[in-house]
Amino acid sequence: MPELPEVEVICQGLKPLVVGKTIASAGSSGQRLRTFNGELAGWRLEGQKVLDVCRRSKHLVLVLSKTLLGLHLGMSGQLVWRARAEPRPAHTHVWLDFPGHRLDYVDPRRFGDIRRLNRPTVTSTGELVAGIERGDWDSWLTPSALGVEPLTPSFSAHGLYRASRGVQQAVKPWLMRGHVVVGVGNIYASEALYAAGIHPNRPAGRLSMNRMIRLALAIQEQLQAAISAGGSTLRDYRSAHGQPGGYTLAHKVYDREAEPCGQCGRAIRRLVQAQRSSFYCPGCQRA
Repeated sequence: MPELPEVEVICQGLKPLVVGKTIASAGSSGQRLRTFNGELAGWRLEGQKVLDVCRRSKHLVLVLSKTLLGLHLGMSGQLVWRARAEPRPAHTHVWLDFPGHRLDYVDPRRFGDIRRLNRPTVTSTGELVAGIERGDWDSWLTPSALGVEPLTPSFSAHGLYRASRGVQQAVKPWLMRGHVVVGVGNIYASEALYAAGIHPNRPAGRLSMNRMIRLALAIQEQLQAAISAGGSTLRDYRSAHGQPGGYTLAHKVYDREAEPCGQCGRAIRRLVQAQRSSFYCPGCQRA
């Protein structure tokens, strides 16, 4: 599943391509997604101008002139900008036509989702304002997407520390729940814990303030580095231009079971937590 860096790369890539452009037409394959019933009838997307492209956790929101369009990429979703004359690839479930170009939502597994959000903030003329407050669409997000954004001033080690007091759950699945901090999925939780020298099985409530400071800094550094490198491509992820991410080559522990640690040389290990694989170095992550 694309994590925060991958979705942010798509968001940044789409903005200069679609903002200010008007949707000429829209279509769908008729196949269902997670909650999308396969039909765009009644959505009235044609003629609406794209005012902004925003991200909340792992969700994208297209701010249109009269409504909001929420998108989640699920396990295998892609949003790709291409020439309008190009054929639509297999598993394209929704497309937005613009003058000369088209935005395709491609999802082979159909675990993603597309929603028209019904509670936008509007001006007196009935149009949305660009840069709409993210709280206006929080109502459609799941509880796992309502934590603090890790790349904003609201995120802090002190906030993590306070939220973790009394928590007996292991720190890695605790981070991934999204109720405290959003967007830190399997890849970047493993990488941040390695950078901070924290074992993924350590109870979150037993981390000291000093260790939490290291962890908060590591989370931000890992996410920022991944965004700068275009994200991580393990299987399906592509940018809005169809390019794979380059951060996969920088992973220190994720998906590197039995390979030597770059710091101490010991073999990277894998364990299963909450039905997800966690990767760590037994030499560097003892705390």
